[in-house]
Amino acid sequence: MKSFRTAGVVAVGLALLGAGNAPRASRPPKLAVVIVVDQMPADALNRWASLFGEKGFRRLREQGRYFSGARYAHATNLTGPGHSVIGMGTYANVSGIVGNHWVDRKTGKDVNSAVGPWKAGDVGRCTALSWADVPSGSPRIPNPCNQMGRSLAERVKARYPGARVVGLALKDRSAILTTGKGADAAYWMDSKGDDSVAFACSAYYPGCSQAALAYSQEQGLSEKPRDPSAMTMFRLHPEWRQWDCSLSSPCERHCPEDVVAAHMEDYGMGRGFPHPVAHATALLYTPYGNDLVEGMAERIVEAHSLGKNPKGQPDVLVVGFSSTDYFGHLYGPDSCEAADGMKRLDATLARFLDFLTARVGGENLFVIVTADHGITPIPRVSLQRGVPAGWVDLSDRGRVAKKKIGDLPPLRQRMEFELGRLLGIKLDASTPLSDALVRGYREPGLYLNWDRIGAQSLPLARAWLADYLMRVEGVQEIHSYDQLSRGEGPQSARLSFDANRTGDLLVFLAPGWIEWDEDAGTSHGQPHDADARVPLLVWGAGVDPGEDGAQVDMARVAATLGAALGLDPQGMANLSPLPLRGPSAK
Repeated sequence: MKSFRTAGVVAVGLALLGAGNAPRASRPPKLAVVIVVDQMPADALNRWASLFGEKGFRRLREQGRYFSGARYAHATNLTGPGHSVIGMGTYANVSGIVGNHWVDRKTGKDVNSAVGPWKAGDVGRCTALSWADVPSGSPRIPNPCNQMGRSLAERVKARYPGARVVGLALKDRSAILTTGKGADAAYWMDSKGDDSVAFACSAYYPGCSQAALAYSQEQGLSEKPRDPSAMTMFRLHPEWRQWDCSLSSPCERHCPEDVVAAHMEDYGMGRGFPHPVAHATALLYTPYGNDLVEGMAERIVEAHSLGKNPKGQPDVLVVGFSSTDYFGHLYGPDSCEAADGMKRLDATLARFLDFLTARVGGENLFVIVTADHGITPIPRVSLQRGVPAGWVDLSDRGRVAKKKIGDLPPLRQRMEFELGRLLGIKLDASTPLSDALVRGYREPGLYLNWDRIGAQSLPLARAWLADYLMRVEGVQEIHSYDQLSRGEGPQSARLSFDANRTGDLLVFLAPGWIEWDEDAGTSHGQPHDADARVPLLVWGAGVDPGEDGAQVDMARVAATLGAALGLDPQGMANLSPLPLRGPSAK
């Protein structure tokens, strides 16, 4: 079997040496803020450093502690799992967040990580154990009830009953899974399906603020006039009608390896600059979406009076800048769009830090800035560099609804027919997907149809498919449900395993390869460094400036926040907070 590059984790014995350097919990900050940039590769801060101003990333790096060796130890480098690790300090083997989505074994239906079984009226509580406990016809609204274990909000509330814990992002899973069960509110951008959008906060949460939600209407987000030029948001922000390159001319000199022909062309925005923005949905795929989040974050701080707790207890705010992921998938990390997006995000971050400092004072702030995952370069860019790369298409979702085996990509069809012949099960192109032998693929998990195959044939089917896929170019490792359920396999796979939610096979690709259904754009979700390594910055009260290049398990972020707030760390994957005091450790 091909070699596997496992994610290293700092030994507990060595990690505990840094515990004494954590911020003193005897005087917790008035406001702790966790900022998660969706899709920011580890080299972003160095690569685009010349584009940054003085008060954004540069301020954090020069005045705070920069951990350049931060890495996720799990295999599933996706938005949901990443945000869950940041907030909870546990991986999927404890939290159950095995991906953004997974396949329910009983029904074969898709499960959204941020939409768990919840009964209307049970405000702030996850009392339903499964969807069978939820009354028929109940709306499936975003909530944290799929997440198992002790959440960030629950830890904070146990220590400070009067604390307020609030999440915000464009994506529901980003806002919800970082704060978890017990949060006062979580806000995300809800698409109306008609090119209008608005921030939402579900009925699960007890503290949704109408004053905060009014921000959407004030920005004209919920309107869909016949003439897009009349949209309120474009009247308030006319520059948002088009995304131009703001880098020094010529723009292309900042991104010499960019392959514009390999960009995706979505939402009428074109492949290269300038990108026209015709409606609210397209706006989210530009850096202006992050500006909306920053404006909403300020409104939330004011509406919830964060940092000015009348009970004198600390408050916690999680902010997710999701637009970087949206346009990052379209244009890739080597694009001029990525460079321009980071430059604009730096200015957005600077505004937010200025706002927070003015509101509560720098001495009362504790800020963590990081990312939920990195990104693999567009394969065509890698191939241009002479680096092996490519695409493996195992999907059953995508832009075209797939209802029968004949709608699946060629690789999936061949797998179905050949596995059917092995097991003596008749299939053809017209067989509905509900009767297919593979229930679905949710990266990196391949789910089999247990009812169709039968319990006795499952080990044979898994072994045959593993052997079959190992002969597919770009596939590097396969780990089966049987193997992982015995506690075998690399650490990254074991940390990503939950017996009730993980697929029958975990399919890991070689570095440079992506699971993708077209030859434009790019993706992430694998355990190699491009997807697993991210920047990590800590700034604020009790933090000495410096750089630490040691490899750091991202599960320590939760322990570090916990140490700053004096929370109980028991149950976290790594109990040791990051060393924030003392000289630089370059």
